[in-house]
Amino acid sequence: MISAINNALQGLQNATKQVEQGAARIAQKPSSDQLIEDIVDIKIAQTSYEANLKTIQITDDLTKELLRTFDETV
Repeated sequence: MISAINNALQGLQNATKQVEQGAARIAQKPSSDQLIEDIVDIKIAQTSYEANLKTIQITDDLTKELLRTFDETV
């Protein structure tokens, strides 16, 4: 379960970097085609960020359930 959290945290960092890069390009007043690409990239990063957060939440829920089950049997 620790590797799932580590992978999700890396995914969050990657998504954050992707948003920062897209925002920096947008701030440079790109062409309309480049602007569309940057907006799409930021939207993809948002989806990735949400998926990685969900992975952390589910891993936390599973860990709590595992500990609860272990506590009941001991």
